[in-house]
Amino acid sequence: MSGVVDVTVLRDAVVNKKPVDLMNDDMKVEDINECNKVKIGEKIYDILSPTNFYNENEASNLKSIIFCWIHDKSSVVEYKKKCNEYKIPDFKFLVKTELTTWLNGDSETCKFIQTEDGETGGETKKHKLDDPQLLRISEFEKEAIDHNIILRGSKNIDFGYLIKDAQKFIAQLKRNKPSKAINQKNLKSPIIIISPSTSALLTLNNIKQFLEDSQFIKPNSPELPPKPTSGVVVVNHPSDRLHPAAHKITIVDNVEVFTKPDYWDRVIAIFTTGQSWQFAKYKQNRPELLFQRYPGFYFCYQGELVPPQIKDWNVNEIKIDRDKRFRDKMIAKDFWLDIEKILIQKGYGSI
Repeated sequence: MSGVVDVTVLRDAVVNKKPVDLMNDDMKVEDINECNKVKIGEKIYDILSPTNFYNENEASNLKSIIFCWIHDKSSVVEYKKKCNEYKIPDFKFLVKTELTTWLNGDSETCKFIQTEDGETGGETKKHKLDDPQLLRISEFEKEAIDHNIILRGSKNIDFGYLIKDAQKFIAQLKRNKPSKAINQKNLKSPIIIISPSTSALLTLNNIKQFLEDSQFIKPNSPELPPKPTSGVVVVNHPSDRLHPAAHKITIVDNVEVFTKPDYWDRVIAIFTTGQSWQFAKYKQNRPELLFQRYPGFYFCYQGELVPPQIKDWNVNEIKIDRDKRFRDKMIAKDFWLDIEKILIQKGYGSI
């Protein structure tokens, strides 16, 4: 199949942990919309090359395959939202599930892959029928599919996230009750409170790199600067959607720096690791009530077990990949979109 990329090369790289790098000519990039090539192992391919993966009887290009793999852990809703944002064709639930399951090595076949003779990787027949009558009968043959395959694809999927999304929506409605008009002349820098826990992924040492540069550096990395003695970090985030007062976000991990009562009025988000001792000196120290008033965020590694209280508190979960640093930019971008919505709701929108 001349000019067509066999997606088996991507599966081989994923299973054997070979590098998959997005490239703009000879330079690595993180955003898939900025790349024109992809380096899989030692070979380089045009990102728009057609592949032998067929979606709705049409060959999908390498870009849509890579994007689907990048979002293998995302919910269908999140994945389709990203496809629409990046203007990349999306795959239906069953197609996405079968593709990512096969790419990750959890399945040996994928029925959407077409070989050179026109057959697909999911065909299970061991030989072709020679009897003309059997051939005619086989034309009406249909593969038996049970309700699990129809509803869940190649493996069981937990739809519990829908309940969690509904709980978040209800909590957000409670937080977003109409409030009195805010005098923008008196607006001050918004505040984000982060956890002082040693287990936190984002600390005063590395949060500026993540939120400003979209680069996650492990908090114990020697390349990071020491924690500021002031206990305060200011993160710059210019945005046409926001009032200039919101272009600088103040980050603290200790509410003892709140020397004035109005500081709590400026809080727009609280990061937590799920440890309730964090809230001992807060104005509201009961997390189930605290996160009804202030949006909460829980950062963890992809695949890490989430404490059950995080779901009880209706806190937003944000998962950071341990190794795939090219995902940092998308994660940081999504976080800022959420924060900008919160800021606008609190009266920090541009006029």
